[in-house]
Parts: sequence; structure tokens; C-alpha cells
Amino acid sequence: MKTTFISTMNLWNSPRNALGKMQADLAKANQEIATGRYADVGLELGYHTGQGISLRQERSELDAIIDGNGTVSLRLNVTKTSLDNIRSTAETYLNSMLSLPPLERGAETVRDSAALNLRALISELNKSSGGQYLFAGTNTKQKPITEYVSGSPSKIAVDNEFLTAFGISQGDPAVFNITAADMETFLNGAAFNDLFDGAGWSDWSSSSNQNIESKISTTERIATSTNANEVAMRKLAKAYTIASDLGIAGMRTETQQVIVDKIISILGEATNDIVDIQAKLGDAESRVKNANDRMDIQRKVIDEGIGRLEEVDPAEAKTRVDALTTQIQMSYSLTAQLRQLSLLNYL
Repeated sequence: MKTTFISTMNLWNSPRNALGKMQADLAKANQEIATGRYADVGLELGYHTGQGISLRQERSELDAIIDGNGTVSLRLNVTKTSLDNIRSTAETYLNSMLSLPPLERGAETVRDSAALNLRALISELNKSSGGQYLFAGTNTKQKPITEYVSGSPSKIAVDNEFLTAFGISQGDPAVFNITAADMETFLNGAAFNDLFDGAGWSDWSSSSNQNIESKISTTERIATSTNANEVAMRKLAKAYTIASDLGIAGMRTETQQVIVDKIISILGEATNDIVDIQAKLGDAESRVKNANDRMDIQRKVIDEGIGRLEEVDPAEAKTRVDALTTQIQMSYSLTAQLRQLSLLNYL
């Protein structure tokens, strides 16, 4: 017959050895109660772990797109406000010319108002949001429009074209001798119009013709900006330049009328063109909102899928915590009792 050797030390260490594991299990259970998620997802899910990772990656992609759409919506909103200002200014100027013949108010008023409007147009086209110029197309770090001032490329080009056509500067008193027919030929000529409609526009603008395209959902990419090279902006710049810098105040009445008629015609076209731009941006804004709504639904579905895989049962986790707590307390109590076992107590 053989007996197993049992020592007091073995008895003391027995509950203490189990205590470490129980404490680790208790910490894990408490973490699951706090987070509502398995403490070790990979261990719990096994081969289903890849499915959980895939769902979380999809969720992160949706989050990133929705966050980006916030910036897109802000840019669209600020751009639409600028376009409202540009169109309102143009319509006010046009209506003032239509409601009361400009020449009855004085050609100086026509000139001075146009100069103010041109500066306002350039200011709006040079607006920025979030460190990006709104009307620069994809060239968002470059100011789109140069100021129309003495010595600027755009001003020099207009001065040179006027001098080439009439042999005098706009401020020369001899502009009074320019006939209505001569002015009409000049305004309709290719050379002058090329300053705004052709290659000459590069003296005004450094904007890109390519608008910003944004990924607004996992499957959609749309244009979400406009640029200073749009026909509407060129027309407005042309109309205000004609009114403010071709010497209208010093010209005879018939020549002034030719200029005024041309301005009215251009402004009418430009305001309609701006409405078209606003409609496109409004459509983009609507598509961004619809995309966000769809992605919000997708996120909820994904969250439910992740929850089914990774969420713990709070009641079950609480039961485990209570059981482990009881076991640990019993282990402490048993250890204390075992420590009192000694032959000395019985001698």
C-alpha cells in the first residue's frame, strides 16, 4: 500500500494557484460588461473573426466618406452663397439699366457702378473655405483671379487692345470721336472678345477648368465645385470691364448707347448662365444628402451584424462576474483557514 505525500505548503498553494486564473477571468468579464463586446474577439469567434474584420472595415469606409461629405456640403453651401451674391449684384445692375435709361443718370454712374461690381466679382471668385479657393477648380491652392488694376496683365491687355483699335487710350478726350459703328465693330471683334472668351482669359484667371470630383458614396463620384473659367464669369468680367474701362463717360451719346446695349445683352446671358451653375451645384448638394441617408442605413445594418458577432450577453457576463467574485472570496477564506492548520495548534 502506498500513500500520497501531502504537505501543509501544498494545501496553502492549491487555492492560491487557481486564484490567478479566476482574477484574470473576472477582469475579462468586467471588461465585457463595460464595453458590451467580447474581451478577446478572435478567441470567441474563431474562424468567424474575418467576417467581423470585414464588417468593421466597411463601417470605417462609410464613416470616412460621410465625414468627407461634410466638407463637400460646406464647400457647396459657401459656393452657392457666393454665386447668389454674384447673381444678385449682376441683376441689380442690369435692372437699374433697364428701369431707367443709364444715360439719363449719367455715364459716370454706369462706369463707377461697374467698377465696384467688377471688384466685388473678383472678391467673390477669390473666396476660400478650409484653406481652399472655391472657384479654382482642382487648382485649389492658387488664387483664381488677378485683380484688375493698373499694371495687371488683364488691364494691360485691355489697354493695348483699345489702343490698337482706336490709336488712343480710354482716358483720352478724343474718345468722343469714336463712332457708334466703330465701337460696335470693336466690341464684336474677335480681338477684344478673345481677352475674355479665348486664350486672353489666362491674363485674368489661373483657375483650372477641371472641377473637383468627390466620392460621395461607395459607388458615386460627382463634380462638387465650379470654377472661375465658367462662361458666366467671363461674361460678367467682360460686361463690367466694358462699362468701367472703355471711356464711356467721354463718348458721344450714340456710342454710349452701343456700349450700354452690349452690357445689357451680356448681363442677361450671364445671369441665366449663373442660374444653370447654381442648379448643377444644387443637384450635387441633393445627391450628397441622399448618399448620406443611404449610408446611414448601411451603417445601422453593419452595426447590427457586428453586434450579432461580437456583443456579449450582459446578463450572462454579470452572472459570471458574480460567480467569480464568490469563488475568489471563498478562495481567500479557504486559504486563511488552511494557514491555521499546524501541528503546533494541537500540541
